[in-house]
Amino acid sequence: MSCPACRNENFLDLYDGLLLKCGSCGFITANYDMDHFDSEKIYDESYFNGSEYENYVRDKDVFLENYDQRIEFLKKKDKERLFSTVLEIGCAYGFFGLALRKHFPAAHYKGIDVTKEAVHFGSTQFGLDLVCEDYLQHYRDQPITDIFMWDVIEHLPHPDLFVQKIHQDLGAQGRLYLTTGDISALVPRFQGKNWRMIHPPSHLHYFSKKTISLLLKRYGFKIVSISYPSVSRSLRQIYYSLFLLKREGNSFHRMVHSAIPGGLKIPVNTFDIMMVVAEKE
Repeated sequence: MSCPACRNENFLDLYDGLLLKCGSCGFITANYDMDHFDSEKIYDESYFNGSEYENYVRDKDVFLENYDQRIEFLKKKDKERLFSTVLEIGCAYGFFGLALRKHFPAAHYKGIDVTKEAVHFGSTQFGLDLVCEDYLQHYRDQPITDIFMWDVIEHLPHPDLFVQKIHQDLGAQGRLYLTTGDISALVPRFQGKNWRMIHPPSHLHYFSKKTISLLLKRYGFKIVSISYPSVSRSLRQIYYSLFLLKREGNSFHRMVHSAIPGGLKIPVNTFDIMMVVAEKE
């Protein structure tokens, strides 16, 4: 394999071979055969209901709160931007599309995802323009002003191909917005292989400010900003992730989890999730 960020082919083992680290730029990736990655198998409906999330749809209001905050942040940064033609890659159930419609009702929004159940739900329940498709096969005959990837790029077997196509699909001064973990931040450096974001094959790549910037600049983007926003989480999801996810879970933890009211949420900022804004040059 070659490094998506710098094309170097020399990788070093990290965490007993669980991950690989580029010997040139430091980009970190899972020790995994990317060419045999089966997205339909990994991201079926169970991914959003027990496999990764406890209940994605039930936490809709939490997601909407996060998206509202991100949109408000972007509006303050660029008061003139209208978000006229928007594409979201990895839209899931379309919650970002709902938030965008509230803030920019005139925007033309389309969402793409590989999970057919999520796409069907968002299309029928919210009337959003969602399609179940691989973005690399998606054709657009008109340039896009803004493309969003919320917590998506770390899931992609070949993120460089996505960034290359995004650059092609954006119009002049079009922008890409993404969030992903920062493996160079304090928490992952302290926790090592126990960092919560390290769980291949759903998370395949682990960026830092340096390596995400290298990747984007390599395909013709300039970095506008990199920030570390807080993220609201439901208490039920937090407890589920800590004590039940991918664990047998004893009856005590299941009892406590079931007793937590669904509407409770708290803002969390461990400063290891970065939001990147990049503009096409």
